[in-house]
Amino acid sequence: MSHNEEMFKRTVEPILDVNDKPKASQWFFLSSQHLFAMFGATVLVPFLTGLPVSAALIASGLGTLLYILITKGKIPAYLGSSFAFITPITVGLKTHDLGEMLVALFMSGVLYVI
Repeated sequence: MSHNEEMFKRTVEPILDVNDKPKASQWFFLSSQHLFAMFGATVLVPFLTGLPVSAALIASGLGTLLYILITKGKIPAYLGSSFAFITPITVGLKTHDLGEMLVALFMSGVLYVI
């Protein structure tokens, strides 16, 4: 074994590899972990930007259900708010009203689905 091969040798084997499908108990744990991490962001981003938290929760719920349908449940994920949107929302709300900003965010979601 060369020095490079030894240097990049895996020391810890992954629990799940890229093409593995998690067991029900693993799926539940991974989904729950992601849900709690993303729920904080889903509430915090609207709070920081002045947008309605209820709109973010509804959008994240619908987006998550759509994502699960599109991926046929192969990837357990919860889609929540992104901190990447804080600056565009803050700047956008200075020149546009709340309704226009919500439409722009909705269209961002449509683009994501496409």
